[in-house]
Amino acid sequence: MKNKNVKICKHCKEEIAADAKRCPKCGGKFGLPGWLKVLIIIFIIIFCVVGCMSSCGKAVDDAVEETKNEYKDKNGKTSFKVNETFENKYEKITMTEVNTNFTDYSEYSKPSKGNKYILVKFEVENINSDKDELYVSTLSFNASADGVAVDSAYVGNDKYKDLSATLGKGKKAIGYIFYEVPTDAKKIVIDYNAEFWTDGNSIEFIVQE
Repeated sequence: MKNKNVKICKHCKEEIAADAKRCPKCGGKFGLPGWLKVLIIIFIIIFCVVGCMSSCGKAVDDAVEETKNEYKDKNGKTSFKVNETFENKYEKITMTEVNTNFTDYSEYSKPSKGNKYILVKFEVENINSDKDELYVSTLSFNASADGVAVDSAYVGNDKYKDLSATLGKGKKAIGYIFYEVPTDAKKIVIDYNAEFWTDGNSIEFIVQE
């Protein structure tokens, strides 16, 4: 019957105590070779690093996607006409007035030959309960006529308040933006990106179809 209290040394083939960690006869060590232990440790470290990077990458992607969704319209719309409201977690924006043939400008601020001015009035409200301030800038609204970008314009009449403002919680800004467009322009739209640092959140306000 095999004696469970002894084992055969793999080095010298002599019988030694079963719980011996080193052969008392030849001095041979038992267990995994040192180089194999180091290799196992290296594999474990690599596995942990790769796993961590994968988890961190997913967490970042999830956070970016969540941020994108916060800036999208709550109803999933991307196109708005006069008196239709774009609303996300942070703001409500409504294009309340459009004049595609604006003539109330200063004699020193006439549009270039073949062009005209259009007036667009917006109302912006800070509806974010967490964020103390919302910065509104006319630079966030970019117009195009028949697919070609057009510049904002100064019409020389100070009674039309600029839209740019810093809004506290629950506060509104009402203001005007002017653009110079070709007189024969057919489709005029204004693009607005709710969040500069994320992609895919641009919406459009239809000024003229």
